[in-house]
Amino acid sequence: MDDFVNAIAYEVKQEIANRYFGFRSQIETEIEQYLEKLHDAAREHLAGIRLDLTRMRFLLHQERLFKDFLLMVGLPQGADDGSRGQSSPDAAELFGGLKGEGFSRWRRYRDLAFKIYRSLEDGIAAYRATWVDLDDEYAEICTMIDDFHRNNDLSGILSFLRTFESSDNERMKFLHTVPAPRPGKSLEQDLRIPHPRPVADILPDMPALPPLKQVKPSMSALLQSAFAFHDSPQTSLPL
Repeated sequence: MDDFVNAIAYEVKQEIANRYFGFRSQIETEIEQYLEKLHDAAREHLAGIRLDLTRMRFLLHQERLFKDFLLMVGLPQGADDGSRGQSSPDAAELFGGLKGEGFSRWRRYRDLAFKIYRSLEDGIAAYRATWVDLDDEYAEICTMIDDFHRNNDLSGILSFLRTFESSDNERMKFLHTVPAPRPGKSLEQDLRIPHPRPVADILPDMPALPPLKQVKPSMSALLQSAFAFHDSPQTSLPL
């Protein structure tokens, strides 16, 4: 009789564990994929945006003019990830494949800056679309986690398992969780799934750039102030 009761108890516990772990595994996979997308976006989108900002910083030459540019388009200071503190980039490498068009050196210089602006505008638009998608995914995962905890009452499950006189280690085994020493934490706390890091913790929220047509006059004035430096033999811009 005892063997029969033990067998039934084991089956009950196994059914609870399979149901619990099935949902938990699905959520953990969603979290892992979400975090991977976050880091991919940081690596891919931000790299392109910061490259264009570094190019713009080089073209404007003076720090005050670059700060005026950031203020003009509504980007935060330091949006280029502090490239000012790095060694001066090589112009040929920085502008590889890019060339300004026009009859005069000034027009080619301005056209190059406008091309970079359009590239920056497109890059930030793609980045923002990804940011919004990931933020929506974050909200869905948090809702999924909250629903999981609400529909799988850990206190009730653990209380039920205790009726079979299982040790904490055995309960952890049935719930497919590797026990790890966490001072001051209960078994229930160990089993809870925390919310993942929100998008804003890893990816800064950047505003959309105004259309080039809107900022052309102000941007041309900034470029005119910086052009004197580039209108000399010591520069190697593709002009």
